[in-house]
Amino acid sequence: MTRPRSDQVGWRTPLCILALVGLGSIAQADEASQRAFVAKWAGSYNTEGFLKEPAVRMELQQLLGTTFNHLMRNLDVRGGVDLSGETLSLTGNAPHQGTEEEAIVCATVLPLKTIVEAGIFSNGGITVYSREKQYEHASICIKDWITQVNSGHKDRFLLPANVRMAIPPP
Repeated sequence: MTRPRSDQVGWRTPLCILALVGLGSIAQADEASQRAFVAKWAGSYNTEGFLKEPAVRMELQQLLGTTFNHLMRNLDVRGGVDLSGETLSLTGNAPHQGTEEEAIVCATVLPLKTIVEAGIFSNGGITVYSREKQYEHASICIKDWITQVNSGHKDRFLLPANVRMAIPPP
């Protein structure tokens, strides 16, 4: 095997450094846009705008297909956009059908992509719409929502038997 002459490899080093610097700039720019996306929607009551964000809307339409309208009907009564970790979520229910017809949209904003998942509770069953094929790979956002739906949301309002409240001493 012959080694390349030094005049043949010398030009590669500056190009490699430029490429790495360029990738670093892209990563920093993407992190900044990721933070801006989260800051824009976390705590927002502009839920229509959140659901119309291209990264969210296109993925929801692809994941749900003809079921998209059912999701939107089950999100008709909703609060603001919540944030847990790096995941934005929006939950709701169909009018006058809380604990009967509910839904969630979870959007995890990562560098270079946004992962969107949705869940619909209808007729006593829950369907999860995700690119993940196995439940254990679904987001905590989806799993926590499933836990709440399955409990009828009672643990949000009534103290569970195995929980005690502790307050600091006076």
